[in-house]
Amino acid sequence: MLNLMRNLINATRSAIVIVPNTCFWAISTCLMTFTPWARQGIEFCGNWWGWINLKLNGVEVIYQGLENIDPQQTYMVIANHKSFLDIYAIFSCRALHCLFVAKRELTKIPIFGLALQRSGSIIIDRGNREEAISRLQEQGRILRERQTSIVLFAEGTRMPAAVRLGTFKKGGFILASQLGLSILPLTISNSGNLQPKGKIAIRPGTITLTFSPAIKSPVFHAEGKAEENTTKINELIEQTRKAIDSNL
Repeated sequence: MLNLMRNLINATRSAIVIVPNTCFWAISTCLMTFTPWARQGIEFCGNWWGWINLKLNGVEVIYQGLENIDPQQTYMVIANHKSFLDIYAIFSCRALHCLFVAKRELTKIPIFGLALQRSGSIIIDRGNREEAISRLQEQGRILRERQTSIVLFAEGTRMPAAVRLGTFKKGGFILASQLGLSILPLTISNSGNLQPKGKIAIRPGTITLTFSPAIKSPVFHAEGKAEENTTKINELIEQTRKAIDSNL
């Protein structure tokens, strides 16, 4: 009974904080896109949205490995994924200017969905593989030109807290190679314990974000090297997986 009451209190607090805070910063993001300082404005809104969502729910974030982020570089940030808290924590990190690869279903959320589209995030339809790949390539080039890093969750979805790491999808690694972006491995620890998959309630606690040294993506050969390219991508995935796993 006591645990039930705690969960109810945490869920109520989480909703009271996140819903109005998300509406405010989503509207602010949309307005910023019409100004001459849109890039800086989107970054500012994202930072504060993530920080407030965490802070008012009693969640602190420890950032490690910030020295591995070169502010002059654009990265494909590959992270593990356990909770919605991961998104808030990444946005709260002021050392990294980034946008996410997001599923199309999220654009249906009132106000937030519009902000997602207006911000320049890469929106993909996971049910249409060819369209998703084309969208990733097109928008990925635009973000690279704007010196905006791309964040992609390696497992493609949130994993249960009990699962250390799920299977890594190849799409982000292939895109990084095509765009000439280095992989920046990001390990997120403890978020799945504070807000497990499928739960609304957020428990107070600490999340750790650890950035490993960047890994250079392989160069693809244009003709007759499909096997070699596949081998290179598999090696890149294994390197990234080891880097993320080593900090869990």
